[in-house]
Amino acid sequence: MCNCAKIHFYDVDFKLYGMKVVPSCKNCGDPLSEDQASKFTKDLMKYWGFEEEK
Repeated sequence: MCNCAKIHFYDVDFKLYGMKVVPSCKNCGDPLSEDQASKFTKDLMKYWGFEEEK
């Protein structure tokens, strides 16, 4: 898991682990933690103009 203090939208890369695509940090190369992944998903949806699911 990534231990970076703050992950920005542009610091995320996608890697293939087995048959699953996992968001990972470009700085350290480790997969994002659950909190970081959920924040990235929210930022991505906001950037693309989709509303949050309620």
